Amino acid sequence: MHFASRIKKTAATAGSGLLFVVALTTPVLLGVALQAFSLVSTAAFGAMFALLIAPRHGALARVTGISIGGLLVVLAAALGVALRGRHDLVLILLFLLSWLAALPRPDQAYLSLMVKYVASSVLLTSFGFSPSPPMALAFLGGIALGVCLSLVAMIFEEEDAATPLEEFTAFLHGATNGRLFGVAVPVTVLLSTLAARHFAFSDPAWVGLTVLYVMHSDGATELFRIWARTLGTLAGVLVAAVILYNVTDPLHIAVGIALAAFAMPFAKGHYILFSFVITCAVLLLIDISMLRMGGDIPLLRWRLIDTVIACAWVLASNLTLRLIRRLRHRGESPARPAA
Repeated sequence: MHFASRIKKTAATAGSGLLFVVALTTPVLLGVALQAFSLVSTAAFGAMFALLIAPRHGALARVTGISIGGLLVVLAAALGVALRGRHDLVLILLFLLSWLAALPRPDQAYLSLMVKYVASSVLLTSFGFSPSPPMALAFLGGIALGVCLSLVAMIFEEEDAATPLEEFTAFLHGATNGRLFGVAVPVTVLLSTLAARHFAFSDPAWVGLTVLYVMHSDGATELFRIWARTLGTLAGVLVAAVILYNVTDPLHIAVGIALAAFAMPFAKGHYILFSFVITCAVLLLIDISMLRMGGDIPLLRWRLIDTVIACAWVLASNLTLRLIRRLRHRGESPARPAA
């Protein structure tokens, strides 16, 4: 019975992996056919966004949750473009969004991911990424593909999570992370982004985004995530570099993307492996989008540097939080009675 259950679970995970393969390789095939390479990664990220954020709770919750999340990301990108040059407003908005992203607990997966993606959209567009109407349409097209694939995924998945509305209701009733952590996340994101911009990083937004995704409310888990993220990203960058040094045909690169996509459901819960496969897939997708512009090696180098620097900021923040909690605990401890 145990063996049969394990086989069934593996088959379900493999089915989900095939859906990720379709989500990430379909935009590549369309991009090659239409010679629209610049839209490949945008459409693929839309499809991947939909599969990752999809609530595991019925068709209506999936369609509604993905659609609302996708619309908010597009609106956030438009807001980021509108705020370019207004650095004070961008930093205030970044602080507020990072604070909101820090409040949902780990079990409130939909809320946490949605706010993080919205913050990512604002940060990337306000710090130089230039979206266009065709990119927005490609992203929405990718989301539509992801919605369809998520509905197919109901064959393989069991409903084991709360709906977005249930998460939001629990959030409003106080099911949030601690206030200290809620302040630590936006402060760390803000300081790391400002430091990266001060030292003229190629893409300072990536440093703040990495901080946002790595920081976790549980101290022990967070320390693991820091070195796991660094190690997994390093492996992903190195493998992507080897592929891109030896392969130039986008259809051949798509094979590497398909392998990484298939591994994503298997890698969930294994932070090193997930960081590795998603880094590899993202870099290969961006490479195809930059097919006519070059810049692969600088992209790989800066992605690694951004991750290492961001993880160092998270480590410093984590150690500071531990020190503050220890001092508070010591101050609240009752005095020992005199002998």
